[in-house]
Amino acid sequence: MTKSDQHAATAATELPKDVTRTKENPIESAVGARIRCLREAAGMSQGELASRVFVSRQTVINWEKGKTLPDIESVKLLSAAYGITIDALLDERSEEYLRQTERDRRTILLSLASGLVYILAGLTGMVVVSLSYQFLDWDTAHVISNVEAALRFCLMVPWSVLAFRANAIRNERQIRSAVDTMAFLEGYKPGSALPQTFLWRRLLPHWTAIMVATWVVILFLVFAPLFAMKMV
Repeated sequence: MTKSDQHAATAATELPKDVTRTKENPIESAVGARIRCLREAAGMSQGELASRVFVSRQTVINWEKGKTLPDIESVKLLSAAYGITIDALLDERSEEYLRQTERDRRTILLSLASGLVYILAGLTGMVVVSLSYQFLDWDTAHVISNVEAALRFCLMVPWSVLAFRANAIRNERQIRSAVDTMAFLEGYKPGSALPQTFLWRRLLPHWTAIMVATWVVILFLVFAPLFAMKMV
């Protein structure tokens, strides 16, 4: 261990008096306390640290208060800013917790993205198959229909796996709504204050209804012309 790492370890273990470790969030509090202690030991302001790790000052404040956790890339930038190793910045338990949280966020994002791709591919496939049966001979249209079904199945398999894993993560972390999902993806811990913007106050609480209405409109715009063409 280098001298800088020894100094970091000493500073990280001397928690500020106004920092308390709650039973509900011991890791968040410990990580935030380490970031604060190391920053103060390095003689940096929150703004200076923010500029070095390419985040806003408010993000640094949220880290130090335990409201949010830095992602893995931010942890690497923090260790570089302090001139220490990642091991000196985080203990083994904290590092694994951050890595697991990052993996869980990635899984949920991939699940949402793959689900959107599957739905859009399904809509496109239905349009293509409908037009094929209308304008091509039956044998050609049947081949196109089989190819579309095979492609849709290939997209459904990874989406189903990701959706299953994402659902397990939501259950484990008690993520129940679109607001909870966005808060987790943005790094807010349960029970912390959320931004009071239009997205958080108006859109996310009614996300399911908005999505249902959106897809009804899309389906109408896609299939109404097809139905009209068949009637001609």
